[in-house]
Amino acid sequence: MQEQALPVSTYRPPVTSISEDGELADSESQVYIEIGSGCFSFILEEYVCNCSAVGSLGVNRCNQTTGQCECQPGYQGLRCETCTEGFYLNGTSGRCLPCDCNPRGALSTVCSSSGKCQCKVGVTGSSCDRCQDGYYDFNENGCLPCQCNNRSASCDALTGACFNCQDNSEGDHCEECTEGFYQSPDGSKECLRCPCSAVTSTGSCIIKLGESEPECVQCKDGYTGQNCNDCNHGYYNSDSICVECQCHGHVDPVKTPRVCEPESGECISCLHNTTGFWCENCLDGYDRDLEGNCITKEVIVPTPEGSTTLVSRAPLTTSVPTPVRNSTFAPATPQTVFAVSSAENSTSALADVSWTQFNIIILTVIIIVVVLLMGFVGAVYMYREYQNRKLNAPFWTIELKEDNISFSSYHDSIPNADVSGLLEDDGNEVAPNGQLTLTTPMHNYKA
Repeated sequence: MQEQALPVSTYRPPVTSISEDGELADSESQVYIEIGSGCFSFILEEYVCNCSAVGSLGVNRCNQTTGQCECQPGYQGLRCETCTEGFYLNGTSGRCLPCDCNPRGALSTVCSSSGKCQCKVGVTGSSCDRCQDGYYDFNENGCLPCQCNNRSASCDALTGACFNCQDNSEGDHCEECTEGFYQSPDGSKECLRCPCSAVTSTGSCIIKLGESEPECVQCKDGYTGQNCNDCNHGYYNSDSICVECQCHGHVDPVKTPRVCEPESGECISCLHNTTGFWCENCLDGYDRDLEGNCITKEVIVPTPEGSTTLVSRAPLTTSVPTPVRNSTFAPATPQTVFAVSSAENSTSALADVSWTQFNIIILTVIIIVVVLLMGFVGAVYMYREYQNRKLNAPFWTIELKEDNISFSSYHDSIPNADVSGLLEDDGNEVAPNGQLTLTTPMHNYKA
């Protein structure tokens, strides 16, 4: 007969007690073992958890079988004494704090004992949450390096626009040269200074594709050339400065684009009957009118019939003067006909010549009259002076005869003439009729 195994069962009713910190804890257990119809009981001692007071939910809260303590978030280990992944032990508080590593910028959720995450390339910050200097565009792959053509070390973290471009460059990526500089055509792309003077141009320049030398963008008035160092038409070089030709509008810029010599400034092909270095003089046979125009000279020529004719004195005159009968040069009847030497002289110019000549004639007559009057007055004055001197001047005539000496004076013919004092000798006497008596120690003479 085969033996039959008896059923065995255990039962341990929990017996709780209150611990010193006020928590409920298992104090001891009584185990009952039932074998068949028999029952046996045993008294077991309590299991000590020894959980971390910081990392666990309670120092005695653990699994009685395995001894695993119940840990707070961020803690792990049998007794909850270490930090889980993504947390680090703070040295100041002694607690496990979250790393908070940014998943876009950090390589993992693990951080160092100081709480610094391991960042991707170009990312910085304890949590790897921003781009470091020299990088921009924070994304799931990290940050991109600034594109500044090696002319700047930093850029905007969002847009990538470069800051403080160096080497005379500018632009969002320092790809352009600043005003007054141009980019070298060689591989260096260096920004070189434009060969354009600020005196002759705006100072800026460009270099065209395929060319090796730059060209100034805009020259100032009077300058031309690739580098704005030549004088434009209508200007001449005066001490390295382009000065406008001083031809007073007497050179046709269409027929003569240069207007004047580029080195000396002498005007070329003067028009309007002008001549001179700056076309400042009139040609021979021409005079300047009130408006500054050079017009032909006219002279008055009398004719046998008694009329007068105005004839041009200008050379190369092809027109024939027209006589004017009984012409009186009065302002009210300016009917004189003038000879015209070229088609440039207009009717108004002829009228100006008539009035000018009339004024000259009137002025000449006035001067002649004044001179004659002054001569007449002077003659009268000289005559009166002569008479006065004649009256006052002593004039004696002495006639010597055999026995006497006779005297005659200019005053003899002038009644009531005062001849006293003519002879200073006391021996001389003056008769009432103006006859003088010359007395000597031996003789007595009368005159």
